Amino acid sequence: RVKMIVLLVTLLCLQQGYTLVPMNIVQTGESVTFKCALPSQFNKRDVYWYKQRPGDTLRPIVKVSFRQQKLTTHKFEPEIPDSRWEVNNDEKFSRLTLLKASYSDDGLYHCELSAWTGSIEWSGTYLMVTENTVRILNNTVIQQLAVSNPVRPGDTADFQCSVLFDSEKMACSEDFSMFWFQAKSNNTYPNMIYTEGNKHHECEKKSDSEKSCMFNFSKVVNSSDSGIFYCAVSSCGKILFGNGTRLEIGRIFSSILEIKWIDEQYFLALIFFRSYSTAICTNLISSAPQADGENKNYAALNFSKSKEKRGGKKKQMEPQECFYSEIK
Repeated sequence: RVKMIVLLVTLLCLQQGYTLVPMNIVQTGESVTFKCALPSQFNKRDVYWYKQRPGDTLRPIVKVSFRQQKLTTHKFEPEIPDSRWEVNNDEKFSRLTLLKASYSDDGLYHCELSAWTGSIEWSGTYLMVTENTVRILNNTVIQQLAVSNPVRPGDTADFQCSVLFDSEKMACSEDFSMFWFQAKSNNTYPNMIYTEGNKHHECEKKSDSEKSCMFNFSKVVNSSDSGIFYCAVSSCGKILFGNGTRLEIGRIFSSILEIKWIDEQYFLALIFFRSYSTAICTNLISSAPQADGENKNYAALNFSKSKEKRGGKKKQMEPQECFYSEIK
Protein backbone atom coordinates (compact mmCIF):
# COMPACT_ATOMS: atom_id res chain seq x y z
CA ARG A 1 0.00 0.00 0.00
CA VAL A 2 2.84 2.40 0.82
CA LYS A 3 4.47 1.80 -2.56
CA MET A 4 1.22 2.49 -4.39
CA ILE A 5 0.68 5.72 -2.45
CA VAL A 6 4.22 6.87 -3.16
CA LEU A 7 3.67 6.18 -6.86
CA LEU A 8 0.41 8.16 -6.87
CA VAL A 9 2.05 11.06 -5.07
CA THR A 10 4.95 11.04 -7.52
CA LEU A 11 2.63 11.11 -10.52
CA LEU A 12 0.50 13.83 -8.94
CA CYS A 13 3.57 15.91 -8.17
CA LEU A 14 4.99 15.54 -11.65
CA GLN A 15 1.65 16.61 -13.07
CA GLN A 16 1.58 19.76 -10.93
CA GLY A 17 5.26 20.59 -11.34
CA TYR A 18 6.54 19.68 -7.87
CA THR A 19 10.02 18.25 -7.69
CA LEU A 20 9.80 16.90 -4.14
CA VAL A 21 6.84 16.47 -1.81
CA PRO A 22 7.36 15.37 1.79
CA MET A 23 5.17 12.61 3.18
CA ASN A 24 3.79 12.21 6.67
CA ILE A 25 2.74 8.71 7.78
CA VAL A 26 0.62 8.59 10.92
CA GLN A 27 -1.66 6.06 12.57
CA THR A 28 -5.35 6.50 13.15
CA GLY A 29 -6.13 8.66 16.14
CA GLU A 30 -2.78 10.45 16.09
CA SER A 31 -2.28 14.15 15.40
CA VAL A 32 -0.26 15.58 12.53
CA THR A 33 0.96 19.11 11.79
CA PHE A 34 1.45 20.61 8.33
CA LYS A 35 3.91 23.48 7.99
CA CYS A 36 3.99 26.24 5.43
CA ALA A 37 7.21 28.28 5.27
CA LEU A 38 6.70 32.03 5.35
CA PRO A 39 8.88 34.60 3.55
CA SER A 40 11.41 36.43 5.66
CA GLN A 41 9.80 39.78 4.84
CA PHE A 42 6.08 40.22 4.25
CA ASN A 43 3.49 42.73 5.35
CA LYS A 44 0.17 41.51 4.01
CA ARG A 45 -0.39 37.94 3.00
CA ASP A 46 -3.07 35.28 3.10
CA VAL A 47 -2.40 31.57 3.53
CA TYR A 48 -4.89 29.11 2.07
CA TRP A 49 -4.89 25.45 3.05
CA TYR A 50 -6.39 22.84 0.72
CA LYS A 51 -6.85 19.11 0.69
CA GLN A 52 -6.74 17.01 -2.46
CA ARG A 53 -7.34 13.28 -2.72
CA PRO A 54 -5.99 11.46 -5.81
CA GLY A 55 -8.33 12.16 -8.70
CA ASP A 56 -10.24 14.91 -6.87
CA THR A 57 -10.12 18.68 -7.09
CA LEU A 58 -8.80 21.00 -4.40
CA ARG A 59 -11.04 21.39 -1.37
CA PRO A 60 -10.43 24.48 0.79
CA ILE A 61 -9.93 23.96 4.51
CA VAL A 62 -9.09 27.30 6.07
CA LYS A 63 -7.98 30.82 5.19
CA VAL A 64 -5.33 32.41 7.41
CA SER A 65 -4.68 36.16 7.23
CA PHE A 66 -1.43 37.83 8.29
CA ARG A 67 -0.84 41.53 8.85
CA GLN A 68 2.56 42.89 9.82
CA GLN A 69 3.86 39.36 10.14
CA LYS A 70 1.25 38.56 12.75
CA LEU A 71 -1.68 36.18 12.56
CA THR A 72 -4.86 38.22 12.63
CA THR A 73 -7.73 35.95 11.61
CA HIS A 74 -8.46 32.45 10.35
CA LYS A 75 -11.71 31.12 8.98
CA PHE A 76 -12.58 27.47 8.31
CA GLU A 77 -14.85 26.41 5.52
CA PRO A 78 -18.45 25.65 6.62
CA GLU A 79 -18.13 21.90 5.94
CA ILE A 80 -14.87 21.63 7.89
CA PRO A 81 -15.33 20.88 11.63
CA ASP A 82 -12.98 23.28 13.38
CA SER A 83 -12.97 21.01 16.45
CA ARG A 84 -10.57 18.70 14.56
CA TRP A 85 -8.16 21.44 13.52
CA GLU A 86 -5.85 24.01 15.08
CA VAL A 87 -4.09 26.98 13.45
CA ASN A 88 -0.98 28.68 14.82
CA ASN A 89 2.14 30.34 13.48
CA ASP A 90 5.45 31.93 14.31
CA GLU A 91 7.87 34.12 12.35
CA LYS A 92 8.89 31.30 10.04
CA PHE A 93 5.92 28.97 9.64
CA SER A 94 2.18 28.81 9.44
CA ARG A 95 1.02 25.57 11.03
CA LEU A 96 -2.17 23.59 10.50
CA THR A 97 -2.71 20.71 12.95
CA LEU A 98 -5.11 17.80 12.43
CA LEU A 99 -5.95 16.55 15.92
CA LYS A 100 -7.16 12.99 15.25
CA ALA A 101 -6.36 11.45 11.90
CA SER A 102 -8.63 8.88 10.25
CA TYR A 103 -8.57 6.95 6.98
CA SER A 104 -10.64 9.62 5.27
CA ASP A 105 -7.85 12.16 5.91
CA ASP A 106 -5.51 10.53 3.37
CA GLY A 107 -4.48 12.99 0.68
CA LEU A 108 -2.23 15.82 -0.44
CA TYR A 109 -2.39 19.00 1.66
CA HIS A 110 -1.54 22.21 -0.17
CA CYS A 111 -0.41 25.51 1.24
CA GLU A 112 -0.95 28.58 -0.96
CA LEU A 113 0.83 31.83 -0.11
CA SER A 114 -0.94 34.77 -1.72
CA ALA A 115 0.67 38.24 -1.58
CA TRP A 116 -1.08 41.55 -2.15
CA THR A 117 1.12 41.97 -5.21
CA GLY A 118 -0.59 38.98 -6.78
CA SER A 119 2.29 36.53 -6.50
CA ILE A 120 1.36 32.98 -5.42
CA GLU A 121 3.58 30.30 -3.93
CA TRP A 122 2.64 26.66 -3.45
CA SER A 123 3.90 23.84 -1.28
CA GLY A 124 2.43 20.48 -0.36
CA THR A 125 2.66 17.51 2.00
CA TYR A 126 1.14 14.11 1.46
CA LEU A 127 -0.57 12.47 4.43
CA MET A 128 -0.96 8.70 4.64
CA VAL A 129 -2.99 7.29 7.51
CA THR A 130 -2.38 3.69 8.55
CA GLU A 131 -4.14 1.55 11.11
CA ASN A 132 -2.61 1.14 14.51
CA THR A 133 -2.17 -2.63 14.76
CA VAL A 134 -1.77 -2.56 18.52
CA ARG A 135 -5.00 -0.62 18.88
CA ILE A 136 -6.83 -3.09 16.66
CA LEU A 137 -5.64 -5.97 18.79
CA ASN A 138 -6.78 -4.15 21.91
CA ASN A 139 -10.36 -4.39 20.68
CA THR A 140 -11.97 -7.38 22.33
CA VAL A 141 -13.47 -10.37 20.51
CA ILE A 142 -14.94 -13.04 22.79
CA GLN A 143 -16.12 -16.39 21.43
CA GLN A 144 -18.02 -19.17 23.12
CA LEU A 145 -20.03 -22.29 22.32
CA ALA A 146 -23.58 -22.07 23.63
CA VAL A 147 -23.81 -25.86 24.18
CA SER A 148 -21.41 -28.19 25.96
CA ASN A 149 -18.82 -30.28 24.15
CA PRO A 150 -19.02 -32.84 22.74
CA VAL A 151 -22.07 -32.59 20.51
CA ARG A 152 -23.40 -35.46 18.41
CA PRO A 153 -24.01 -35.57 14.66
CA GLY A 154 -27.40 -34.10 13.90
CA ASP A 155 -27.32 -31.72 16.86
CA THR A 156 -27.34 -27.94 16.42
CA ALA A 157 -24.24 -26.13 17.62
CA ASP A 158 -24.76 -22.48 18.55
CA PHE A 159 -21.74 -20.18 18.44
CA GLN A 160 -21.65 -16.71 19.97
CA CYS A 161 -19.21 -13.92 19.24
CA SER A 162 -19.13 -10.71 21.25
CA VAL A 163 -17.18 -7.79 19.79
CA LEU A 164 -16.25 -4.66 21.72
CA PHE A 165 -15.76 -1.69 19.40
CA ASP A 166 -13.93 1.46 20.41
CA SER A 167 -14.54 4.40 18.10
CA GLU A 168 -11.44 6.16 19.46
CA LYS A 169 -9.23 3.22 18.50
CA MET A 170 -11.08 2.32 15.30
CA ALA A 171 -12.33 5.48 13.67
CA CYS A 172 -14.38 3.54 11.11
CA SER A 173 -15.88 0.98 13.52
CA GLU A 174 -19.40 1.96 12.48
CA ASP A 175 -18.83 0.22 9.13
CA PHE A 176 -18.03 -3.46 9.71
CA SER A 177 -18.86 -6.95 8.44
CA MET A 178 -18.90 -10.28 10.28
CA PHE A 179 -17.52 -13.57 8.95
CA TRP A 180 -17.30 -17.12 10.29
CA PHE A 181 -14.40 -19.45 9.52
CA GLN A 182 -13.63 -23.09 10.28
CA ALA A 183 -10.27 -24.86 10.56
CA LYS A 184 -10.38 -28.66 10.50
CA SER A 185 -7.17 -28.90 12.53
CA ASN A 186 -4.53 -26.67 14.08
CA ASN A 187 -2.29 -27.08 11.03
CA THR A 188 -4.77 -25.93 8.39
CA TYR A 189 -5.84 -22.48 7.33
CA PRO A 190 -9.43 -21.57 8.17
CA ASN A 191 -12.04 -21.58 5.40
CA MET A 192 -14.91 -19.12 5.33
CA ILE A 193 -18.21 -20.92 5.90
CA TYR A 194 -20.63 -18.04 6.46
CA THR A 195 -20.80 -14.27 6.16
CA GLU A 196 -23.32 -11.92 7.71
CA GLY A 197 -22.15 -8.98 5.62
CA ASN A 198 -22.93 -5.63 7.16
CA LYS A 199 -26.19 -6.64 8.80
CA HIS A 200 -27.06 -4.51 11.78
CA HIS A 201 -27.14 -6.30 15.12
CA GLU A 202 -28.23 -5.21 18.54
CA CYS A 203 -25.39 -3.37 20.18
CA GLU A 204 -25.10 -2.22 23.76
CA LYS A 205 -23.40 1.07 24.46
CA LYS A 206 -20.73 0.71 27.13
CA SER A 207 -19.46 4.30 27.17
CA ASP A 208 -19.27 7.35 24.95
CA SER A 209 -16.77 5.63 22.66
CA GLU A 210 -17.34 1.91 23.32
CA LYS A 211 -20.13 -0.41 22.27
CA SER A 212 -20.55 -4.19 22.46
CA CYS A 213 -22.24 -6.18 19.68
CA MET A 214 -23.35 -9.83 19.86
CA PHE A 215 -23.31 -12.15 16.85
CA ASN A 216 -24.78 -15.65 16.68
CA PHE A 217 -24.17 -18.51 14.27
CA SER A 218 -25.94 -21.90 14.29
CA LYS A 219 -24.97 -25.03 12.41
CA VAL A 220 -26.35 -28.58 12.25
CA VAL A 221 -23.17 -30.58 12.67
CA ASN A 222 -22.06 -33.86 11.20
CA SER A 223 -19.19 -36.20 12.00
CA SER A 224 -16.72 -34.20 9.89
CA ASP A 225 -17.32 -30.84 11.62
CA SER A 226 -14.82 -31.29 14.42
CA GLY A 227 -12.39 -28.40 14.47
CA ILE A 228 -12.00 -24.77 15.49
CA PHE A 229 -14.56 -22.14 14.53
CA TYR A 230 -13.53 -18.49 14.32
CA CYS A 231 -15.55 -15.32 14.11
CA ALA A 232 -13.89 -12.40 12.36
CA VAL A 233 -14.88 -8.75 12.08
CA SER A 234 -13.81 -6.72 9.08
CA SER A 235 -13.44 -3.01 9.70
CA CYS A 236 -11.09 -0.20 8.67
CA GLY A 237 -9.57 -2.40 5.98
CA LYS A 238 -8.46 -4.98 8.55
CA ILE A 239 -9.81 -8.36 9.69
CA LEU A 240 -9.70 -9.14 13.40
CA PHE A 241 -10.11 -12.81 14.34
CA GLY A 242 -11.44 -14.14 17.60
CA ASN A 243 -9.46 -16.68 19.61
CA GLY A 244 -11.49 -19.57 18.22
CA THR A 245 -13.97 -22.07 19.68
CA ARG A 246 -13.19 -25.79 19.49
CA LEU A 247 -16.08 -28.05 18.52
CA GLU A 248 -15.85 -31.72 19.42
CA ILE A 249 -18.14 -34.20 17.71
CA GLY A 250 -18.96 -37.13 19.98
CA ARG A 251 -18.96 -40.65 18.58
CA ILE A 252 -22.58 -41.69 18.97
CA PHE A 253 -21.63 -45.40 18.85
CA SER A 254 -19.02 -45.21 21.58
CA SER A 255 -21.33 -46.39 24.38
CA ILE A 256 -22.78 -49.14 22.21
CA LEU A 257 -19.31 -50.33 21.28
CA GLU A 258 -18.36 -50.42 24.94
CA ILE A 259 -21.38 -52.53 25.80
CA LYS A 260 -20.69 -54.84 22.88
CA TRP A 261 -17.13 -55.23 24.06
CA ILE A 262 -18.27 -56.26 27.54
CA ASP A 263 -20.83 -58.68 26.10
CA GLU A 264 -18.23 -60.21 23.83
CA GLN A 265 -15.84 -60.78 26.72
CA TYR A 266 -18.57 -62.44 28.68
CA PHE A 267 -19.52 -64.53 25.65
CA LEU A 268 -15.92 -65.67 25.13
CA ALA A 269 -15.68 -66.63 28.78
CA LEU A 270 -18.76 -68.80 28.45
CA ILE A 271 -17.31 -70.49 25.39
CA PHE A 272 -14.07 -71.15 27.27
CA PHE A 273 -15.80 -72.76 30.21
CA ARG A 274 -18.16 -74.76 28.04
CA SER A 275 -15.33 -76.09 25.89
CA TYR A 276 -13.53 -77.53 28.88
CA SER A 277 -16.48 -78.48 31.07
CA THR A 278 -17.12 -82.15 31.64
CA ALA A 279 -20.16 -82.04 33.84
CA ILE A 280 -23.01 -79.79 34.90
CA CYS A 281 -24.63 -80.60 38.16
CA THR A 282 -27.32 -79.15 40.33
CA ASN A 283 -25.74 -80.18 43.65
CA LEU A 284 -22.18 -79.89 44.81
CA ILE A 285 -20.30 -83.15 44.17
CA SER A 286 -17.10 -83.64 46.02
CA SER A 287 -15.69 -86.43 43.89
CA ALA A 288 -16.15 -88.25 40.58
CA PRO A 289 -15.51 -91.90 39.47
CA GLN A 290 -12.29 -92.98 37.79
CA ALA A 291 -12.40 -93.85 34.08
CA ASP A 292 -10.03 -96.05 32.04
CA GLY A 293 -7.57 -96.14 34.91
CA GLU A 294 -6.60 -92.52 34.50
CA ASN A 295 -6.48 -90.09 37.41
CA LYS A 296 -8.44 -86.94 36.86
CA ASN A 297 -8.71 -83.86 39.08
CA TYR A 298 -11.85 -81.77 39.19
CA ALA A 299 -12.28 -78.20 40.34
CA ALA A 300 -15.77 -77.06 41.24
CA LEU A 301 -16.79 -73.66 39.88
CA ASN A 302 -19.83 -72.34 41.73
CA PHE A 303 -22.20 -69.79 40.17
CA SER A 304 -25.15 -68.49 42.16
CA LYS A 305 -28.09 -66.84 40.50
CA SER A 306 -30.64 -64.75 42.33
CA LYS A 307 -34.06 -63.55 41.29
CA GLU A 308 -36.13 -60.80 42.83
CA LYS A 309 -39.82 -61.45 42.87
CA ARG A 310 -42.24 -58.76 41.91
CA GLY A 311 -43.56 -56.60 44.67
CA GLY A 312 -40.15 -55.91 46.17
CA LYS A 313 -39.93 -59.13 48.24
CA LYS A 314 -36.72 -60.66 49.41
CA LYS A 315 -34.49 -62.41 46.94
CA GLN A 316 -34.93 -66.15 46.64
CA MET A 317 -31.87 -68.26 46.00
CA GLU A 318 -32.09 -70.89 43.32
CA PRO A 319 -30.29 -74.22 43.53
CA GLN A 320 -26.60 -73.96 42.97
CA GLU A 321 -25.21 -74.90 39.61
CA CYS A 322 -21.64 -75.89 39.01
CA PHE A 323 -19.30 -76.38 36.11
CA TYR A 324 -16.59 -78.98 36.39
CA SER A 325 -13.37 -78.23 34.65
CA GLU A 326 -11.24 -81.17 33.70
CA ILE A 327 -7.48 -80.93 34.01
CA LYS A 328 -5.41 -83.85 32.80
